[in-house]
Amino acid sequence: MLSWFRRRGAPKVGPDYRHIDSREKAEDLCRRGELTKLLLLPVEFGGEDIPPNVVYVPVVAAHLKTRIDLNTIKPLAQKGQVRRYEARPEYEGKSVIPSLIRISATEPGRFEGTVAIWGKAVQQNAKPVSQQAADRLEFTPAATAVEALAPEDFVRAFIADYESWNGFAYRLSRQGGGVAAAESAYDALLQKYCPPGHPHQPLAFGSESDHDPTLETVVHVELVADGCVVKTRQTRVRANTTLNNDYEYHLNRVDPRWFLTSILYVTRDGKYEGL
Repeated sequence: MLSWFRRRGAPKVGPDYRHIDSREKAEDLCRRGELTKLLLLPVEFGGEDIPPNVVYVPVVAAHLKTRIDLNTIKPLAQKGQVRRYEARPEYEGKSVIPSLIRISATEPGRFEGTVAIWGKAVQQNAKPVSQQAADRLEFTPAATAVEALAPEDFVRAFIADYESWNGFAYRLSRQGGGVAAAESAYDALLQKYCPPGHPHQPLAFGSESDHDPTLETVVHVELVADGCVVKTRQTRVRANTTLNNDYEYHLNRVDPRWFLTSILYVTRDGKYEGL
């Protein structure tokens, strides 16, 4: 029987960055696509691309932090409910890769969040799981046929399938699974709703799904030639504050059905692609 062994002292789940003990090593992993550059204070809040403001993290961690910054903290700031922002990295051993980033936005309100990246921060949130249980994790979009659905029902079906995919990807990550399986599952989701070969943004998933059928409702449907824009609003409560996130789902009709081509997150400052 063959057995696989992790290096002595390696984390039981998640990546192992104990040996990345210099910025040069981190930059090398960045060039190889294993890490990406992240600004602790984002550009949207006045941050600059200077060494004290730069850390290197996995792509998924970068997108989780960006989602917190843009979807939660930015709306609070626009409403005047927070004015001070801090993203504080924490490290393990000699590694220069943060194991955890603590995010806070304060004055007069308060919001706190964390992005667990590797090491003890990930292990504390991971639940023990047998290999057999991990192998049983799978994702398949709902069997609902979408070819004959009206635009608003098409979008509702996507939101439900997306929330299911996010839950799968997050459980997989908590149990030490790789991004490849989450990517493959996302491809299956897009094959159901998007034109063949449609490109997508880097993956982002977490304990809360970007799209949730219990929180997001259709507010307007606009038909334009062979296209359609379905506008939705997502309502969440954070720190006793109600936050509304607006989205635009852009659909194109290729008889006899609709295809999803874009999901825009709408803010006062612009629209950001999220598909």
